[in-house]
Amino acid sequence: MTFEAIASSSHGNAYIVSDGETRILLECGISHRRLQQAAGFGLSAMDACLVSHEHKDHACAVADVIADGIPVYMSDGTAAALDLDTVEIIADRETFTVGTIDVMPFSTFHDAQEPIGFLMRSRVDGESIAFATDTVNLRYQFRHLTMLAIEANYDRAILDRCERIPDKVRHRIVNSHMEIDTLCDYLKTLDLSECRHIYLLHLSDATSHEGHFINKVRRCVPADVEVSACAR
Repeated sequence: MTFEAIASSSHGNAYIVSDGETRILLECGISHRRLQQAAGFGLSAMDACLVSHEHKDHACAVADVIADGIPVYMSDGTAAALDLDTVEIIADRETFTVGTIDVMPFSTFHDAQEPIGFLMRSRVDGESIAFATDTVNLRYQFRHLTMLAIEANYDRAILDRCERIPDKVRHRIVNSHMEIDTLCDYLKTLDLSECRHIYLLHLSDATSHEGHFINKVRRCVPADVEVSACAR
């Protein structure tokens, strides 16, 4: 199984998961043209698109993706927020299958109608990945993970030094995104003995530091786990 980051920031998010037989687009928060380019202009060949929540940086191209004939999956709350009735409705911890990949949605914690993350497991190679972005924390203990793609949005110390950030924005960051120490504490609770790669998602332009985040995560996971930050 492979995980490819096309874009990962508050300006737009899109990722591709593939096991060689099934290709899934995670999020469609960038322009349709950029999605086409990233897919080698074979976007319509995607087996599905999974959308975590309704915010523009995760769903702005959803109408184009639907027009391409790609099945789009999201929670009922997200569909209502986007005023869509031509999507596949999925629910917390109710597993469904896309091609050769089993997908289990799980609830996340964000300022959206019904945000979700996704646990995906391939029937081809047995590998799995958990994907969770735009969430303050997680409450699930994933087992036998091969990869983890997870939010690492900001550092509280950096945020405290950013005097120009309005209080309203500061409050939203703290109450809707994951802080790097929160992530590290969560990772320490997981069995990562089978994990080979952790991808850090959605780093803030102003309140994160890529090298610092990677080093912090490396110190709290097994030495053989590769850690990288996804391109913005």
